[in-house]
Amino acid sequence: MEQEFLDIVPHSNGWCFVGHGLRSPAYSSYHLALAAAKKLRSERKTGNAPVLRHLDLKGRLLPIDDRLVFAEPHFAG
Repeated sequence: MEQEFLDIVPHSNGWCFVGHGLRSPAYSSYHLALAAAKKLRSERKTGNAPVLRHLDLKGRLLPIDDRLVFAEPHFAG
């Protein structure tokens, strides 16, 4: 089975994530885009969870360490 990815990338209006053949809406901050990607990943019911990646300053997509802790926003609903 091929590994899937959710990539956090810059957008003209902030940040978005790309994965599953789709692009998310733009978020005003990197942390909001990351939190939304994590939420989407946690809702996945089958198969392996996608790997979260971010774009570094050299244009490489690098895995995000899930052990990093920071305050994440909470979504209503």
